[in-house]
Amino acid sequence: MIQPRSPTILPINNPANHNKNKKNTSKKTSTHQHKNMNKLIVSIVACFIATLNVCAQQPAGTFSITPKVGVTVSNFSGDMPAEVDFFAPLKSWPDPQISLSEEMLFISGNAYFTESKKKVGFTVGAEAQYQFTKVFGLSFGAFFTQEGVTYKTKGYSNYQKEEVTWDIHDDLSVNLNCITVPVLANVYVWKGLALKAGLQPEFAVGKDTKCDMTFNYDSQTRTLIKDFGPHINTFSLSLPVGISYEYKHFVADFRYCWGLTDVHDKDHKWLGNKKRWNTSSGYNRVMTFTLGYKF
Repeated sequence: MIQPRSPTILPINNPANHNKNKKNTSKKTSTHQHKNMNKLIVSIVACFIATLNVCAQQPAGTFSITPKVGVTVSNFSGDMPAEVDFFAPLKSWPDPQISLSEEMLFISGNAYFTESKKKVGFTVGAEAQYQFTKVFGLSFGAFFTQEGVTYKTKGYSNYQKEEVTWDIHDDLSVNLNCITVPVLANVYVWKGLALKAGLQPEFAVGKDTKCDMTFNYDSQTRTLIKDFGPHINTFSLSLPVGISYEYKHFVADFRYCWGLTDVHDKDHKWLGNKKRWNTSSGYNRVMTFTLGYKF
């Protein structure tokens, strides 16, 4: 006799329960990620606070000295062309220099160049600063700075009168070795970050020109044998503005200097002629980037 069996009831997954379990798992994962994110934010804030403490500028009422070294990129603005002249006697080349006496008959020639480009140099010196408040300090410095300009003359060739051939083989550079004395107000807009502006007297203690050129005359070839130097004022005044950042005792500084005074020496007499090129003007434009260590 066959006995009836009780029906077997198989468990059926309830969609509602499934979604509930999925939500619980997702919620646990989200909570874990949220905790990790909070830890990351706390760590970043802690590092940032520590960095602020490291980069803090000097306290108010203190004095510091910062030796610096760096590079300069300079040029002249305005209408200040370069004039290159040559002189040669009618019969033979002088040795070792060309005489400019009135008794000697000579031929001459010249060329004018107006297209200039930037010249790279270096600077080295130190600045002293007194910190009046947490946000304001006054600095005074002295630097040896290379400035000047380069004119595009390479490849110039000309045939002058009396069968003189004149060739220029590189760019003409005006080299100025200056003593610069920046006086700056420093305003700290953030920990270690300062904006600065002031005045900068400049003294050109060395002035010369450099150019590789040759002349061919009367079957003889000579290179440049006399340099009369650039007609540049010894004193000039600039307006420097810049930004600096201090990390521990290291200081990175960028400045741009606008020349306020004309660097062209209009009173210079050229072969007794005071009016030669006295209408042209030029102003310094110098970018400076330095690294220093503050004591």
